[in-house]
Amino acid sequence: MNRVVLNARFRNRPVTGVERFAIEVSRRLGDLEEIRPENPIAGLKGHAWEQLILSRKIGRDSVLLSPCNTGPITVKRQLVVIHDAAVWDCPEGFSGAFRHVYQQLLPRLARSCQGVATVSEFSRQRLAGFLGIPEERILVLGNAVSDAFSPGKGPADGDDATLLCVGSLDPRKNLSRLIRVWLELKAQGRLPEKARLKLIGGANPRNFADFERAEDVSIQWLGRVSDDELIREYRQAAAFIYPSYYEGFGLPPLEAMACGCPVLLSHQASLPEVGGMAFDPTQADSQGAVLYFDPFSEAEIGDTILRFLSLDATQRSALRANAIVRSHAFSWDAIAESTAGALARI
Repeated sequence: MNRVVLNARFRNRPVTGVERFAIEVSRRLGDLEEIRPENPIAGLKGHAWEQLILSRKIGRDSVLLSPCNTGPITVKRQLVVIHDAAVWDCPEGFSGAFRHVYQQLLPRLARSCQGVATVSEFSRQRLAGFLGIPEERILVLGNAVSDAFSPGKGPADGDDATLLCVGSLDPRKNLSRLIRVWLELKAQGRLPEKARLKLIGGANPRNFADFERAEDVSIQWLGRVSDDELIREYRQAAAFIYPSYYEGFGLPPLEAMACGCPVLLSHQASLPEVGGMAFDPTQADSQGAVLYFDPFSEAEIGDTILRFLSLDATQRSALRANAIVRSHAFSWDAIAESTAGALARI
C-alpha cells in the first residue's frame, strides 16, 4: 500500500486560510508521515528546501500531499492543492520576487505531478489557463470550518450596530474602500451613535506600506487574535462584512455564518459559492444567508450597511438562522474523504 507523506512546511507559519486547510485536512487523514524543515524557513529558502531536500526524502512507494500551493516539481506522485490564481489575477498584492517564483513554479508543478486540486469552482476556472492544464484535471475540494466555530448567545444588549471584518491589508481585501464608506456614513450622521467597525487581521508592512490606517473612535483595529477571541467576536458582532473583490474561497464569511453571524458579502469571485442564496427581507420565508453588494461601488457598500441596520429583530434572527444552516453545507470530513480518494488514485 502506498505511504502518504505530508509536505508540512506550513507548520511553522502563522495560520491563515491556506494553513487552516492543511491543518484540518491532514489531521483527518490518519497517520501521515510528516516532513518539515528543522527550523522555520520562508521565502526563497523555503522553496529551495522543498525542491532540493524534501524531494530527496520521498520514497518510490510514497505519495506526497502538498496542501499549501507549492511542492517539489520532481515528485510526480503528488497531490498539490493550489488555492487560487491571485499571483496572476491580482499581482499588485505581491512583491515582484514572490510573483516571479509562483508564476514560474506553479505551472511546472501542476504539469509534472499526477494530482492537482483547488478549493472552489472559481479557482478551478481561473487556474486552468494559467497552469496550462484542462479544468477537468483540477479537483475542487472546497473549505470548511472546525466545530469550534459555533453559535453563541449573539450580540450583547445594546451592541446591535457593531460590524466585524476579518482580513489582511492586501489590496484585494478592499479595506480602504470599506473604511472610506464607513467614515462617510458617520460624517453624514447615518450611523447609530454606538456603531462600531472592528477590523481583525495582520499585514505585511513591506507589501502594504501605502495603506493609510484610519484613526477614528468608531473604528477598532484588533490585529491578529486567537481563535477563541475570533469566535467570540463573530458571536458578538451584529454582522460580518467582507468587501474583498478576489478570493480563492473566502473562509472568514463561512466562519461567521457558522457562528450565527449575519453576513454582508461581496458578490465577486468565489464568494457567492460560499454565501449561497441572497437574503430577501421582503419574504418572510427567505432562505438566503447573506446580503450581497458590489465591492467596487462605495454607494452600494454603504446602502448594504444601512439596509442591514434597518432590519428588525425578526429579520436579523432569520438571517442568523439561515447563516447557520448554510455553514452546514461545508464539511472538513467530506473534504478529507475527497482528498484521500485523490491520493489513492495516484
